[in-house]
Amino acid sequence: MTMEPQTPLEEILVSAYKEEMVAYLSDHPEDFPEAIDLAVGDRPRYSWRAAWLMWSCIEPNDAKIRDSIDRLIAAMPGKPDGHWRELMKIVSHMQLDDEQEGRLFEMALQQWQDPEKQPSVRWMAFRFMADMVRKYPDLASEVKLVLRPNLVDPLSPGIRNSVSREAKKILAIKPNW
Repeated sequence: MTMEPQTPLEEILVSAYKEEMVAYLSDHPEDFPEAIDLAVGDRPRYSWRAAWLMWSCIEPNDAKIRDSIDRLIAAMPGKPDGHWRELMKIVSHMQLDDEQEGRLFEMALQQWQDPEKQPSVRWMAFRFMADMVRKYPDLASEVKLVLRPNLVDPLSPGIRNSVSREAKKILAIKPNW
């Protein structure tokens, strides 16, 4: 049984090109809460697309999302790779408190250490970890432990080069102890 779209936003998510989706959400800001609900949900036809669309419609620390950060983070575990990546892109674009950063760092560490994850997911996880090392230099030693060849070598050449460049920068950071 195929589920037909129920709302105008759901219809746009399955029938429009990106420019049309972005224009729709821009013209209908009242639908942003529905986009958040869809993004944190488990509706295969809509959830990933809603998160992907939200990323294209927000600014750093966007007020439309600020009150939903914890919901977005809580929804991440267990999501398929692409959906997890889109949610991570959204929340890493926001100003987070220490507890939120800690939860995301742990999730990013798990994603990074799973060689079965898509390279783009592992790269997004690594980028977040690198950002946290820049903010909290004491994390450098923890990240250094997970830069083993068995985790770096399977990546695609482009992502492997990006990880190597970023790793050199963050490993040059000296802990504060």
